[in-house]
Amino acid sequence: MKKNNQNLFLEFVVIFASIIGLMLLVYFVMILSFQDGDKSTSDTMNIAVMIAQRIYDNPAETEIKAVSLMIRYGAHLGLFFVVGLVTTFVSMVIFRRYYRIFGVIGSGVICYLLAYYTEYYKQYIDGRHFQMDDVTLNWYGSVAGIACMIISYFMNRLLVKLSS
Repeated sequence: MKKNNQNLFLEFVVIFASIIGLMLLVYFVMILSFQDGDKSTSDTMNIAVMIAQRIYDNPAETEIKAVSLMIRYGAHLGLFFVVGLVTTFVSMVIFRRYYRIFGVIGSGVICYLLAYYTEYYKQYIDGRHFQMDDVTLNWYGSVAGIACMIISYFMNRLLVKLSS
């Protein structure tokens, strides 16, 4: 009986820590998404200039803009990859057995809503605007994270089955 109580307590700790981690990640996404347009642009351009100077001897304006675009695309894809990964992990921890499919579908819905509404609300921030291309990038990053977590889950199950 004591072992079951310890397992139950550990399970609640893992679920609680996972949800807190997800909430912190969503908070971080919101902070980045709701930055002032001028600050966001200047930060991206400063990083783009530093990277372009490492790549090119004397970078032209078009080269700096290309690097800036790649940074922006990479940020959308990378950040939402992590969001998809963490959201799916949390849903797989909470939902068990055959109900995991509902958790994965739910995490996909949450990721899409987050991808859409972080872009939608940018139109109300000075210097920012809504771009459906960014929503698409966010969604692709989320789907990649979800797929990575699902593949990892099935690989883990396969390895456990092969080891026994």
